Amino acid sequence: HATMLGRSLAGSGTDIYTNIEHISPQEMAQKVNVTAKHSMETVSAREADCFSTVSDITANEATHFLQRKPDVILPNGINIGNIADCNKEKETVCERRRVLFEFASKFLQEELDPENTKIFMISGRYEFRNKGIDLFLESLKKANDRLKESKNQTKIVALLCVVNGNMGISNDVQQILKGADVERSGISRICTHQLHDSQHDPIWNACSALGLFNAPDDAVKIIFMPVYLDGYDGLLNLPYYDVLSGCDLGVFPSYYEPWGYTPLESTSLCVPTVTTDLAGFGIWVAKHFDNHNKGVIILDYREHSREEIVDYLSSHIANFLEWSEEEIESQRKQARLIAEKTDWKEFYPFYLQAYKKAAKTAFERMHILETDAYGREIYYTGTDSARPRFKSFSVIAALPENIKYLRKIAYNLWWTWNPEAQELFARLDPQLWIDVSRNPIELLERVSSERLQKMAGNESYLRIYKQVVRLLEDRLKDKKSGLQHDSPITKETPVAYFSTEYGLHESLPIYSGGLGVLSGDHLKSASSLKIPIVGVGLLYKNGYFRQTLDKEGNQIALYPDNDFSRMPVQIYDDKSGEPIKIHVDLPGRKLYAQVWKADIGKVTLYLLDTCIPENSMQDMQVTSRLYGADQRLRIEQEIMLGIGGVRLLDILGIKPALYHLNEGHSAFSLLERIRQFMNKDGLSFYEAREAVRAGSVFTTHSPVAAANERFDESLIKNYFSEYIKDLGISWETFWELGREEPGAGKPFSMTVLALKLCSTSNAVSKLHGRVARKIWENVWTGFGEHEIPITDITNGVHIQSWAAPEMKELYEKFLGIDWYSKEFDRIGWDKVDKIPDKLLWQTHVDLKTKMIDFLKRLIACDCEKQGITPKLIQRKTASLDSNALIIVFARRFAAYKRAGLIFEDPDRLLQILETKDQPVQIIIAGKAHPNDEAGKELIKNIYRYTFDERFMDRIFFIENYDLMIAQHLVRGVDLWLNNPVRLREACGTSGMKVVANGGLNFSILDGWWDEAYQGDNGWAIGDRKEYTNPDTRNLVDSQSLYEILENSVLPTFFKLNSEGIPEQWVYMMKQSIKSLVPKFNTHRMLREYYERIYLPTAKRASNLQLNNYERAKALSDWKLKIASRFSTDHIQWYKVKGFRGDRLELGEKFEIQVGVELGKLSEDELRVELVVAESDENDHIMDTVIIPMKKNTTNNIEDITIYSGTFEATKSGRFVYGIRVMPSHPDLLLYQELGLVHWA
Repeated sequence: HATMLGRSLAGSGTDIYTNIEHISPQEMAQKVNVTAKHSMETVSAREADCFSTVSDITANEATHFLQRKPDVILPNGINIGNIADCNKEKETVCERRRVLFEFASKFLQEELDPENTKIFMISGRYEFRNKGIDLFLESLKKANDRLKESKNQTKIVALLCVVNGNMGISNDVQQILKGADVERSGISRICTHQLHDSQHDPIWNACSALGLFNAPDDAVKIIFMPVYLDGYDGLLNLPYYDVLSGCDLGVFPSYYEPWGYTPLESTSLCVPTVTTDLAGFGIWVAKHFDNHNKGVIILDYREHSREEIVDYLSSHIANFLEWSEEEIESQRKQARLIAEKTDWKEFYPFYLQAYKKAAKTAFERMHILETDAYGREIYYTGTDSARPRFKSFSVIAALPENIKYLRKIAYNLWWTWNPEAQELFARLDPQLWIDVSRNPIELLERVSSERLQKMAGNESYLRIYKQVVRLLEDRLKDKKSGLQHDSPITKETPVAYFSTEYGLHESLPIYSGGLGVLSGDHLKSASSLKIPIVGVGLLYKNGYFRQTLDKEGNQIALYPDNDFSRMPVQIYDDKSGEPIKIHVDLPGRKLYAQVWKADIGKVTLYLLDTCIPENSMQDMQVTSRLYGADQRLRIEQEIMLGIGGVRLLDILGIKPALYHLNEGHSAFSLLERIRQFMNKDGLSFYEAREAVRAGSVFTTHSPVAAANERFDESLIKNYFSEYIKDLGISWETFWELGREEPGAGKPFSMTVLALKLCSTSNAVSKLHGRVARKIWENVWTGFGEHEIPITDITNGVHIQSWAAPEMKELYEKFLGIDWYSKEFDRIGWDKVDKIPDKLLWQTHVDLKTKMIDFLKRLIACDCEKQGITPKLIQRKTASLDSNALIIVFARRFAAYKRAGLIFEDPDRLLQILETKDQPVQIIIAGKAHPNDEAGKELIKNIYRYTFDERFMDRIFFIENYDLMIAQHLVRGVDLWLNNPVRLREACGTSGMKVVANGGLNFSILDGWWDEAYQGDNGWAIGDRKEYTNPDTRNLVDSQSLYEILENSVLPTFFKLNSEGIPEQWVYMMKQSIKSLVPKFNTHRMLREYYERIYLPTAKRASNLQLNNYERAKALSDWKLKIASRFSTDHIQWYKVKGFRGDRLELGEKFEIQVGVELGKLSEDELRVELVVAESDENDHIMDTVIIPMKKNTTNNIEDITIYSGTFEATKSGRFVYGIRVMPSHPDLLLYQELGLVHWA
């Protein structure tokens, strides 16, 4: 329909018509910054079976710019039968004109005479030059001058209907339309709306330069309406066609117009129309009608100067104003006649011609002959190319027999935390290992045969090889379980772990950040601890995105294809050798996925990939990008992950003891499990729901409700209306599963779905637990946030993956060879004190030097891409100083993480960075989500500091923060900075990775640091106070940050003893290692999951399935009936004894008796409780104590059962108490889950 290069060049003022043969497409595409888009168009044109354009002028453009002549011209048509002939509906047109005049008179604050006023319109894309808006305004200026000089009473109202960013109807216009006498200024004189950037608006600037201000004596009036005319614009409230049909003249003097629907639509509505001989439509009219500008006026653009074209248009406007009524009627009829010849009945045969051409070419191209065992012979057809064309293929050297196990090692990600295995690959070809970014699969593909043969004969290398092979084989052959003997969690019945991303290594880029890295570390520790787990996820063709910055600091998101053949994943085949595939049902189609597997020690991760031939091109994209913005793509991904993941495990014959959902993305898995229980075991929906709840665990990671996955009702209905029928429930019952709050228009929450259908839910730090209980208290009505059943298990990191080999050697030497065993917290970490200060410090300095060398290479490469001068690159890299205190801030650039906090006071920061003899340097890395404009702007602002002369040698930004960069940073950093808004960081694990390498943390008391900080193991920014005003919060926290740097961090780091060692700093390093490594690791985390959640959940799920789900059925039946029966019980009275007034002495007790009428409940079905809690000055309840009240064996009255309870005051303070009754059942895991409670 247009070429990107042609449109861009025309818009920039380049004459593409007279000079097209002399334009170099590649050179000009680079000049106007459309290289990628031009390349895609060129390739698409080249590869198409049939290439077409919409007009002759675009055909000529495409032939030169895209280097292929179109096979067919396909003019754009209309359905003329659907457009009323306005020549026959004059009353309707008159009514529309009345509305236009009424509005125009009000807006212009003068009464317009319809008999002497003509309405012109220009509309379309807001391309000021390409659409000829500039020429139109200049012509109107001439018309205005001419009419004023002649004192002619005729007026022109010019409607400029081109959409631009705005903030709604301006206040001035709103008042004017209400009849107020407002004196306007600025753009409101011509424009109906308040624009986002009126100072740079081309129309306003042109009107200002031309003096078109709608002055009282002006004959030409401008009305600029920058909104879509959809019938609901708030001004005319007429659809575009209705507005256009009420105009006298359509003016579309486009310089670049491949076809021109706007002039075509104008003619179809019987409006005489101006177009040009550079518009496809204008050329078509000139070619097929000898009408001498009758109905359609064609401006002659070719070989005329700008001034001449303005004069032509101005003279046409003058002629139009002289037309008689008869001439106008004739022009309108001719306009409609021309439009009738553009009906699809006339143009569709060209499409049939194109389809026939494409089908013929495709048939020839797809002719394939099967040949011998060497593969298939493929016959290609297509067009010739003026440029070289190549097809890629790989030649892989066969591994020598005595090192052939290398490939098996490469495909098991166990090597990622085994230094000997990494050395094995690095020594194979050291430079190539770096070049392939430590990807052993690609290394083995690219290493030369000669090098393989040489290393196969190297005795030193073979010793390491044999050692690594033995280590991996011993690990894989080890049949011992890390669990107790009677555990229901076994190899045959493992934990099924679902996560939307996994961060295992940079060679498998299917992660974006902390959630993925945690998932990867979870599986790694499961392998080390021998806990049977299978992972389920998606294999993304493009992953998250690759970040690069331009010279201005603008983030550019790149999505290179992942080559799965060069990644540590393998297609999972069935017994016959065929790839296993599963499918899920989407509206009107099936979505298929192929199964891949990644081995992580003894743990298998299954990954689903939709980029397979069974799917349409659109459906192949479902597993293309991680965290895309399109909601339809997101829900389809989550259907595949959740529903498809459950179906995969079923096909593989894996029968999980329980399911663990890591975040809500996979919550649809719960629905699929219910469906399977119903189909396979004959359970009802409610019975199946109990079975699913019993065996499901959910971990929530987001401390902000709005950040949790939500879908609109229309989207859920579209994808689940048929699925609900399989569940046998009503829409209301289904919607209730994900309903967070009542009311129409509320979204479906994946987190709520998971909370309601999982027996256990947990947050990821103690502080996050408190936040999560507050956020989700509405899910369990009748209970305060202190009782919301969301527990907490603080995250950890896989120490073996993150600790540098040099640090591991220290730990082995001083803590013991088995320091990394499963008994992480029981090996005596106080032994760290035995590491000599000099040795620990030197190890850290060596790691820091390695980090700096790595960063120098990255910075040089990034700067070179951005076009930075070699001299400046040399300065940047040379300024990195191993003697400086190096602070690292490496985070996702989300607003709450406050990457810019340290720049709150640039002058003060500069003083800190330039403190004499105390050099400080800051390394910053991180990505902003491609749709997060604020985050991208923050990166741009910080990037400017890195080339600000004041900060040039002190601040550095590292592009494309990934696992490899993270590993270097956490191993070499001195001080790890983290300054989120408090209560917004769920946990934050990056600082834990630093600890194992001797780095220190400097953080807000949020997430894990709130429970980890103890005064001598790092620094805390601010205190635990929370601020509602963001400016106050940023000011307080930044001041704290600066003060601690100045008064504590710098003096501690730079105070050296006689040996050049910062003694106090090293002391804090040891305190940090001792107090944090044994606690904040995934070995501890996973043991906690197993003991507190996995084992109880698996046992409960197993119990409910006994005897054909007898207990699940009984519990379901009881739940369905309990609500009506519970409504019959009542708390009749209660008595309190022991208070003096409302006071109680420390050590004293108070007693309560409560009389309950049981109604239709049995005594066993009732739970009566005394609830006592501390209360602060804001009535916030803390430290709740729940005391079960016992039934009195005596003194019971007829129909009244008496219960008693006692509370003893063991500490002073302000307290509250309450009495409540709830239903009870022996298989009811959570008393809150029914939401049934009566308070006295």
